[in-house]
Amino acid sequence: MRQGEPGEGERFARRAAWRRYVVASVVSTVAVAVAVTHVLAPDLKIDNVTVALLVVAVVPWLRDLLNSIELPGGVRLEFKEAVERRIEAAERIADAALVGSGDDGPEADGATVLRDVRRLAAEYLEVRGSMSSGSARTQRMNGIFARLVRATQRLAAPDLDEWLTSPDGGLRLAAYARLYAVPDADALAALADAVVMEPLAFSQYWGIHALDKVVDAVGAEDVPPGVVRRLEDCRPRGGDRVALLRRLIAKLHGLR
Repeated sequence: MRQGEPGEGERFARRAAWRRYVVASVVSTVAVAVAVTHVLAPDLKIDNVTVALLVVAVVPWLRDLLNSIELPGGVRLEFKEAVERRIEAAERIADAALVGSGDDGPEADGATVLRDVRRLAAEYLEVRGSMSSGSARTQRMNGIFARLVRATQRLAAPDLDEWLTSPDGGLRLAAYARLYAVPDADALAALADAVVMEPLAFSQYWGIHALDKVVDAVGAEDVPPGVVRRLEDCRPRGGDRVALLRRLIAKLHGLR
């Protein structure tokens, strides 16, 4: 980098500031347009359905500005604070599995522990396939992840490369649990590849958590630029995963 040029962190901050400026400008423009329409056509009737559709159209632009918004009919959409609370609650569940785990070193009977890990991996897939999407299913799966965190700590040297590239979504989750519990700097690139390609939302969520732990082990300043670019190009759906990934990218750019 030539002297006087902004660093990656500064460029990232500028992009974030520019995005907030654009969002604010769009919201203001829409508000002015609605006000002008009301003045020019005061008899124009706008029902609740129209209002709701307009709000839904604007919602994606408001994520950086609002915590929540309530639609007609009592439907409430939550943003930053609610997402952070959910993330913190899930982290507490997983972190509780770290307390007192691994103090005695790896389990002597690794085959038994491996069977436990595979059983939990299969249970995760069974719960995911048999329960309807929602908070009850997520709570069950968070509990399974916590047990995977505890179980995988008892393995001396699990084959993380095999797990991370496995077509079995339960084994991939087991790899994320292991790296969440025992971050391994050597697994960074393989973990990033797995997370970017992960098709299961819950697994990708915990994969990003595991990446955060591994980045701490590596040191944010030592993460290869190629890994950073892969994460920047990742486009997960869902507020929780988006928030986690943004937080991780900010850390990589030295912004937190």
